[in-house]
Amino acid sequence: MYSQAITQVLEREHKDKPTLIQERTYDAIYNGASVVGLAKTGTGKTLAYGLPVMGRIAEISGRGVILEPTTELAIQTRNNLLPYAKALGLKTIALVGAGNRKRQLERLKKEKSDIIIATPGRFFDFLSENRIKYQDINALVIDEADDILEFAKLDLLSSLGQNLSSTAQILLFGASESEITKDADELFKRTFLLIDVRPEQKSEVKHYFLQVSNEYKMQFLQRLAKLDKFKGILFFDSTETEMRFARIFSHSKTKFAVLSNETNKQNREKILSDFKAGRIKFLFATDLAARGLDLPDVSYVINFEIPSEVNTYLHRSGRTGRMNKSGTVVTLGDDHDFRNLKKLLDGTYEVKRAYFAGYSLTTEKPLSKKEEKKTKVKEVKVKSKHKKKRWRNKKNKGYHPRKNRGNK
Repeated sequence: MYSQAITQVLEREHKDKPTLIQERTYDAIYNGASVVGLAKTGTGKTLAYGLPVMGRIAEISGRGVILEPTTELAIQTRNNLLPYAKALGLKTIALVGAGNRKRQLERLKKEKSDIIIATPGRFFDFLSENRIKYQDINALVIDEADDILEFAKLDLLSSLGQNLSSTAQILLFGASESEITKDADELFKRTFLLIDVRPEQKSEVKHYFLQVSNEYKMQFLQRLAKLDKFKGILFFDSTETEMRFARIFSHSKTKFAVLSNETNKQNREKILSDFKAGRIKFLFATDLAARGLDLPDVSYVINFEIPSEVNTYLHRSGRTGRMNKSGTVVTLGDDHDFRNLKKLLDGTYEVKRAYFAGYSLTTEKPLSKKEEKKTKVKEVKVKSKHKKKRWRNKKNKGYHPRKNRGNK
C-alpha cells in the first residue's frame, strides 16, 4: 500500500499496521478523489489523509494545504507528518496565527513548501495577499471539519474550494458529521466519496456516571485520583468554573495542574511535558485549552458537569482510549443530570451508573447498610445450622451403655 520510503518510517514509528480509516481511504485519496472521511477520535486520521496526499504531491507536484482549527493542532499535525515528508523529499511549513507573521512570510517566499499546515486566519491572510495561489493547490484538507466552523466562516471555506482547479481534491475529515460534511457536494460543487468507518470501529472506552452533589465533588475527585492506573483530564465548561474549583482543590493532597485559555506557552509546554512523563497525573482543562491535544495513555476523562453538546462529549472522550487502548469517561452530577446525559447521548453511547469498589469502579450497586445487616444475619444462621447438624451426627457415635447392658 505504501512506498518503501514511507514503510521504513512507519516501521521505525511502530505504526506499520494501518488503522481502519487509513486502510479504507488510502487508494481513493492517492488516486485524486475528493473524500469525506469520518472516524472516531484517536484512530489515525492524520496519517489517513497525510500519507496519500504527500505521496500524490511527490508525484504530481503542486501544494497540499491542511487547515487545522487551532495552533496546537496545526503544530501537532506538522510534527506528526514531518518524518514522512522528509522521507519523500517534501518541505513543510506551519502557518499559525500565534507565530511571527514576518518570519513565516519570509520562509514562504524563500522555501518552496510542498505541504502547508495552517490555521484558517493566517492561511486566508496570505491567500488574500496572493502569497499562496489557488492554482498551486492540488490538495486541500479540512481537518476536524466539525470544529473548523468556529474559526472560519462557511462561505469562506466554500469559496476557497470552488476556486480550486477541477483536478484538485478536497478532503474533509472529522469524528462527527457537520454542516460541511453533510452538504459537501453542494458547498464545493463537486462529488465527494463518503467513507465512514465509525460503526465498524470497536471501542474499549467505558462511559460511566457518578452520582454526586456539588458539595461532595472534591471528595469524589480525590477518590478517582486514587484509582488504579489513574491518569486523567478533568474538563470544565468555562475557565471561571475551572479556576474557582482549582482554588478549592488546592487544599487537598492530590497533585494536579491547570491548563486554561490564559496559560502562557512556556507554562503550557511544561505542564504537558510533566503530564506526559507522569510527574502530574491529574490535569484540569477547558475544551479550548485541550483542543488538539494528543496525550498518550490517558486512562480517565472526567466531566465536571454535563457537556451542552454531543460533539463536546465526543471530543472530550476522544482524549482516552486512543489507538484502540482502553479508557473510561466519567461524568459527575445528580439524578436530573443523568437523565439529561442519557438524552444527549441517545444512540451514541450507553452510559451506566458507576460506584466505587476499592481502587476501581463498578456498575454493581453496593448493598445498603440494612441489606448488609440482613446478609450478615443470614450468614450467621447458616453457620449455626451446620454446627447443629454436625453435633447431631456425632451423638450417635461412640459408647452406648444402655445398649451394652441389654446384651448381658
